[in-house]
Amino acid sequence: MPPVPPSDPSLPKPAPGPRGSGRERGSEPPLSLAEAVGGPRGIIDSAIPTVAFVTVNAEAGLTAAIIVAIATALGLVVLRLVRREPVQQAFSGLFAVGFAAFIASRTGSADGFFLPSIAKNAVCSVVGLLSIAVGRPIGGYVMAGFDRRYTGWREDPPVRRAAVWATLVWIAVFGVRFVVQGLLYLAGETGWLAAANIALGLPLFGVAVLATFAIVRRLAPLPAKGADPAGEPVAGEPAALVETGDLAEPVEPPRP
Repeated sequence: MPPVPPSDPSLPKPAPGPRGSGRERGSEPPLSLAEAVGGPRGIIDSAIPTVAFVTVNAEAGLTAAIIVAIATALGLVVLRLVRREPVQQAFSGLFAVGFAAFIASRTGSADGFFLPSIAKNAVCSVVGLLSIAVGRPIGGYVMAGFDRRYTGWREDPPVRRAAVWATLVWIAVFGVRFVVQGLLYLAGETGWLAAANIALGLPLFGVAVLATFAIVRRLAPLPAKGADPAGEPVAGEPAALVETGDLAEPVEPPRP
């Protein structure tokens, strides 16, 4: 077999790339916290209606606070549409604010504005715990939904362990929210409820997303795309690679 000619040093070297036909997990850029929580726009769209509700409630009463909160959430949707920006966070905020305002109007208390969030966190915590107890952690189904290579996660002990730990992360998130907001609700601390709702909302969600990715990548690394789950190259892929500097060059198998 003739030797592989060295690359011409005068030619620009291509940027280091993944091996095989797809990118390996190690080459994937880490997800930033801003991306995980929807960026500054997502935090703003989530926080402004709540701040408006609490502020107006303290000055003008519950009815005015409900009107202002809904109007603020609706205004954010219109603003995102006019500026042709993503509206997912704004629409989610509008729905959440509308339902929370309805509960507050029915209970006749500003604290009722936060009851849907408290109830949601309690339900999610219980569901997560039950999923682990029956051996079907929700994290596994979420992993399989994001990447089909995790489809057989229940038969793969490392992946199943990653699913359990990922589920525990989210149980902790919902549990902390439920306990903190529940205690503040019982104490009648509307202002602190608003602060906790913001601090334990999207920012904590972003931290949990990053923690989940770190757990999955450490406990259940995926093979490179273009390889089967056992890590063998698929048909038609180069059988071997040799690294020369920053290049990965195919090497022909020895001839008989």
